[in-house]
Amino acid sequence: MTNQNQINYINFNFDVSAYRLLGRELITDRITALFEIVKNSYDANANRVSIEFYEANPKSLNSRIIIKDDGLGMDLLDIENKWMVIGTSSKRKERQSPSPYSRKVSGKKGVGRFAVDKLGSKLVLKTKKVGTYQRLCLETDWSYYADLENGQLTLDFSTRREFFTDIKNKYWFEDAPIDEQGTTLEITSLNDIWTEEDVKRAYKELSKIVSPNIKTLYPFKIFILAPSSGFQEEKEIKIDLVDFATEKIELNYNLHANTQEIIQSKNGELVKIDVEKRPFGLISIQLFYFNEEDKKRYKSFFKSDIDGIKIYRDGIITTPFAEYEADQNKQKDILGIDKRRYSGFFDRLSTRDLLGFVEISDEYNSEIIEATNRQDFVDNIAWQSLKSFIIEQVYQLEKYLKSEKKEKREQTKSELGSANDNLKNIKKSIANVKKDASPAVKKQLQNIEADLGKLQGAVNKSIKNYNKLEEETKQQENLFFSLVTLQTFAGMFSHMAQTTIGRIIGDAEYFNDNFPNEKFESRFMIISKRIFKELLNLRSGVSFMLKYAKSDNDIEEINLYDLLDNLFNSVYLDIFRVEKINSILEIDKSLSINYNKKAIEDIFDNLISNSIKSLKNRTDKTIKCTGIISSKEIILNFSDNGIGVKEEDKFRVFDIFYTTTAEDGGAGLGLFMVKTRIEAMQGEIEIVKNEFNPTGATFKITLPFQK
Repeated sequence: MTNQNQINYINFNFDVSAYRLLGRELITDRITALFEIVKNSYDANANRVSIEFYEANPKSLNSRIIIKDDGLGMDLLDIENKWMVIGTSSKRKERQSPSPYSRKVSGKKGVGRFAVDKLGSKLVLKTKKVGTYQRLCLETDWSYYADLENGQLTLDFSTRREFFTDIKNKYWFEDAPIDEQGTTLEITSLNDIWTEEDVKRAYKELSKIVSPNIKTLYPFKIFILAPSSGFQEEKEIKIDLVDFATEKIELNYNLHANTQEIIQSKNGELVKIDVEKRPFGLISIQLFYFNEEDKKRYKSFFKSDIDGIKIYRDGIITTPFAEYEADQNKQKDILGIDKRRYSGFFDRLSTRDLLGFVEISDEYNSEIIEATNRQDFVDNIAWQSLKSFIIEQVYQLEKYLKSEKKEKREQTKSELGSANDNLKNIKKSIANVKKDASPAVKKQLQNIEADLGKLQGAVNKSIKNYNKLEEETKQQENLFFSLVTLQTFAGMFSHMAQTTIGRIIGDAEYFNDNFPNEKFESRFMIISKRIFKELLNLRSGVSFMLKYAKSDNDIEEINLYDLLDNLFNSVYLDIFRVEKINSILEIDKSLSINYNKKAIEDIFDNLISNSIKSLKNRTDKTIKCTGIISSKEIILNFSDNGIGVKEEDKFRVFDIFYTTTAEDGGAGLGLFMVKTRIEAMQGEIEIVKNEFNPTGATFKITLPFQK
């Protein structure tokens, strides 16, 4: 009889399938496997590591890959307590390699050794520490694990199974010179052939393993040898240096002030400013942009494409960026740079236009953690913040390039106009010369005049086409902005119409059931007025929707108070009532401006919509708009007491696709559109000190004033 109070113990075991889960299925491609092995050599204080391919195409019994380094090597205790222990904590505990190198080690997970199985099923490891007389040799046959796993599939769970930790791996010792040190991995029974293109691809990708910015007294060099693939002699893998970039940006941090450097596009220039440390910590970044001409130069020199921004930890590439995809369109967009390019209305850079090196460290960015599956990073606040930061910098570069293009367009337009004027002057000069010229000269001058006429016609046609293209581009952008606002308003209008029609139906039913009845005469009067008011609200909403059929180019005199009063006290009245929002409008009732009415309505419609989302979780809700007039400008302050804007976000709330209200339907377009519309009016918008406390936001809008 079993004693129910008796405490027993049972251990966890690894099934033999663990080799497969941690090796060929966890590490997704051969390049990543090579990266993992080479990084182990780096952590072992190696100065050099070589990768050798022998008879790898086609595969044969003699096919093998040999990876050897001159690092510290291992003894039997290291093999038993580190190499043979899954998920060993040695590198998590000892975050620096031994002196004098003192490298920040790149491995933490303790599963990188399973990368060998991705390359081949049999391994002979030979390793030796300096000062010893024997080389330790270890044999691992992953095919035995596979055979055992397949055999156990036929067993039921009542049968004693051999576990992963039960399998014995043979080891022995060989005599070796006392000054020899390092580790050699000889991998046979290769899983794949390695063509000449595969080896060249490995060379190209391994050139990125060490950051080009790393500066150390103890260099780390990688070599490749593949006699049948064009590498008859050992060739050093060199880092691609960037010499052909159109624009180069370098950002650093101030450790003493705890601030991060960022770029801002202002008045057609890229300027650097310091902001408070973001949640990801402090980083340095190099960003290179290539226009079409410089892309061609880069590709011609390096025989490779530009392939985006990479992240390095303490000088060594992080695993998600080690993976390779032959088709660039299939590469994982881990940073989300290419995902923003769905809109054809704006100039967007892609990973084909950018090279970048983001430098993070264990010390300053400990919360940015590579996922064990080598596919991504752990999805936490730090990683999300870093992605947003990188996108923010790319967007500021895009803004700068867009303003530069605009300036060039204006210059081209001016030059075309000047060319037309010059042609007119030349024709006048020729006409004057013809008066006193001989018949023969006049004949020549007439021919020149004819050619100049054709040239002037071509210039005029170019100017006309240029203006037409500019107008079409503006119309496309205005259409996009209108669609964005219309989409926002459509949902609100649907709710307003449904609520209004519901009230009208309720009141109409009361009439239907009770009219005529003298007892309810006063009640009928109240309901009639209410139905009338609700119909006016509905008509106002329909009118607001119909304005999107109008042109964005129509300029008219607009009473700003009437426009805002219509939005506050008619269009949004129902929403304010439902959400219990108190609205305050303090603007001179005679204040008028000359502009397109739809564009002005778009601006304030988006600001109101943004405030409603910001006020979602507050009990006391206020939206306020005030106006101040000076001799030169109108200053409008638009405020709410919602969640406000964090200090680190105030430079990017106007960026396209940046949003803090995604769960409420925010797409990061509203404030971008507001800023673009205001700048088109030669105005400015900025976030200033909030007039509500303790939370909220105040947007200051400055518009040029014309009486």
